Order: sequence, then C-alpha cells, then structure tokens
Amino acid sequence: MSKLKTIIFVCFIMLSTSAYALMPPTVSKSGRWVSLSSSMVVDAIIDEKAEKVCLPKLIWKEDVDKAQLEKLIREGLVSQDAVFNLYHDGLGRPKKENGYYYASDVLLKDIDMTYTGYLRKNGFKFSVSSTPSYEDPEFLDVVMEGEDSKSLGKKLKKIEKEKEKKRENAAKPGSKSTLRVATVYDVLPKEVLPHPIRSEQAKVAAIVANLKARPYKTEIIQMDPLRWASGRMGMLNAKGEIDMAKCEGQIIDFIIRVPDKEGWLTADMLKEIKDTPCEYVLTRYKNGLEVVEGTRYLLHDIYFGKLKLSWEEWLEKHGLKCPEFIEKPEYASGVIPIEIHRVNGVFKSLDALSVCQINFVEKSNLVYPQEIMRVFPPKPKPEKKQTIKFVKEYTKAYQGKNVNVHLMVCPDGKSYTELGQKRIKRMMFTENSKYFDVTEQEVISNIK
Repeated sequence: MSKLKTIIFVCFIMLSTSAYALMPPTVSKSGRWVSLSSSMVVDAIIDEKAEKVCLPKLIWKEDVDKAQLEKLIREGLVSQDAVFNLYHDGLGRPKKENGYYYASDVLLKDIDMTYTGYLRKNGFKFSVSSTPSYEDPEFLDVVMEGEDSKSLGKKLKKIEKEKEKKRENAAKPGSKSTLRVATVYDVLPKEVLPHPIRSEQAKVAAIVANLKARPYKTEIIQMDPLRWASGRMGMLNAKGEIDMAKCEGQIIDFIIRVPDKEGWLTADMLKEIKDTPCEYVLTRYKNGLEVVEGTRYLLHDIYFGKLKLSWEEWLEKHGLKCPEFIEKPEYASGVIPIEIHRVNGVFKSLDALSVCQINFVEKSNLVYPQEIMRVFPPKPKPEKKQTIKFVKEYTKAYQGKNVNVHLMVCPDGKSYTELGQKRIKRMMFTENSKYFDVTEQEVISNIK
C-alpha cells in the first residue's frame, strides 16, 4: 500500500512540475501606474504596496532621445489603473530582483492601450526583446545605474553590437584555444589568497563590523524625497494658498506655485475642484521632515483623482502655464535614510483609524511621557458605520497593554513626523507578541 502511495505522490509531483512548465512566462497583476521613475522604470502600486517595475527592453530601430521619451511618457501616461504582465519565478509568483519587478508589457486602463502600443502610436519604431530584462546584465546596468548619454538608442545599440561581435568571434574556426591558461591560483599555495581577494575580504569584514556595532534596536529604511497624502481639495486663492484642506484626517493649510498672471483664477475653475478628492504631493527636507513655509505645508504637486489631472495639467487645460518648482539646497533630492528605534510604552487608546495615544514608561529624547501618534489604518478598513464602534472596541481590548513601539527617526536624530504628528512604523503588544495590524483585523472580525 505504501508503495502505491509513493507512486501516486511521484505522479502528483510530475504533474505539478509539468503544469508549471506549461505556464506562460508572465503573470498578470492588477495595480496602479503612479508615475515614471526613469525612462525604463515606473513607480507602481501592486498589492497595495509601492513597487518599482522595470519596463520591457526595447530594441530601437532608430536613435531615441531619452529626455524626449521621458517627457512623452510622463505627459501622456498619468496615474491610472493598470495590469502589469510580470515575469514569474516558475511557480506563478512575480519575480523580484534588486528591488524591481520586470514587465513584458503594461496595459493602461484609462487609455485602453498597452505601454508599447502607446509608444508605437506616437511614432517610435522598435521591437520588444524576447529576453527578460533581468537576464540581460548590460541592459540592467543601464536601468540600475542611470543613463548619462542623451541618446538611449545609441547606448543600447552599442550593447547589441558588442554582443553580436562576441557571438561571431565565438563561432569562428579556431577561436577556441586548446591551451590551458595558468592563473595566479595555480602558482600560489592553497592557504595564500591573492591580493584582490584579500582586499575584498577586508571590505566585507569592515561592513560586517559596522553592522555588528549598530545598536540591536535599530534598523534603517529609505524614504522618497516626496510624500503622497490623500485628502480633499480645500479653498484655493490666487496666491496659491489652500485653506481648510482635508488631508489624512486633519485640516491642513497648504501653498503651491501659481501662474504669474493677474486674475488667472476664475469662479468656474474653483467650482471644478471644490472639495474634490485629490492626492497632495508634499516636499521633504533632507532630514525627512515636510517643508513648511510660514504656517503652510509646501506642495510639490496635486493630483486630482476624478479629473485625472496633475496641478500642471489642470492649469494647462485652462490655458495657463505652471511655473517650475524651485528646488532649494535644503530640499531632499534623493532617498532619505530613516532609522527605526524601539521604545517601550503602554497603549492608552485608539482615537481614530490612524491615531492612537501611548504613555512611554522609559525615558527617551525621541518621545514625551504621553504622545498622540500616527499609525497605519487597518486594511481593509471597517465599514463607515462601524468605524466608531471599532475604535471603542479596540481601546477596550488593548487599553493598558504593554507595547514595543517601532518609532521612525530622521538622519539628524529628530523624530520623523507627518503633518506634525510622530509616525509609528510598527507596534507589537509584548503580552501576546502580536503586531498592531494583526490585532486590528481581529477586532474588526469580532464586530461584524
């Protein structure tokens, strides 16, 4: 009987393996095309997480100006829902290497067209490489390290020519030598390492020593120089001041650049954006905190969800030119390293879906003894009519419980804040070792 079971199990494994082998090379994942990161990488939302997706490798039939290509994509492909055809790992899971997903193409729902179809519609001539991007090291170098040349087409053509030359040389008669080439490894004793290897070992040892020297309570994440925050449009005036804007559960005042033209703002324009859902794009200082001018948060951009227009596009729609954003030396221009420090406290109450109160029992220059702090709301959120009940039930269940708070800290040692409130990355209840997001879902399931 056991022999029969073994045979059935082997057959099952063979059938499973065959099924995976017959799978197409890509899997489709629904998400959102947010914006272009570079000419070959797009910022996206997939499975409710911010991701970077490497676009397909295109073999250009003519030289392409990188700046012109980026401008066309940025202006034509605004934030919208999309379906990403991603290469998978052979088991149906999207392949991720170097922090990137890799797409064979992207279907953009608003324009009902693929990414490659959009380029062809605009006159670009190319073919799509059948080799996945992650299998082409030279192409990945262009993607990962950036392209300094103005002509992207020239660079990629050069890579293709060098590959072709290598293939031709390999195919020539007598190109392979039968002589064995001696290396430094052949003449050194086994216990002696060549200088390059010793050098690398020293570098690795230094990195490991640095990691070991860090406090065990610290980890590091990276933040983008801009921050997207959901809300509704406030009251705009001709100076670019936005009063009473609703943003992430708060009433906030913003300021944004406006056209240098008297009387540019009309009643019809105000009516068009009144209380409309939007994404506010805030500017960050180099230390990670949001830029404030006077009492107003400085906006880099606004994206109007229903209109599907950015701030610049909305002004252009009304025949107005948007001034360039003025970058200052103190503004962040690249990723910002944010440390996570752990501080012990006692949970006091949940005041809203994204706000809680905590009493801190150990002294720290990062927090006061009592703090109102920002947390991530549950996903999915409770139904609107059950929100108040959820907040009350959660407070009742966890009030007075000990917590280990993972607090976000800026490079200059200050607590990281969003709209003036300190942000918690994670929080764990020490009694049952459950993280905050897990306990949120448990409470939601109990009130249904």
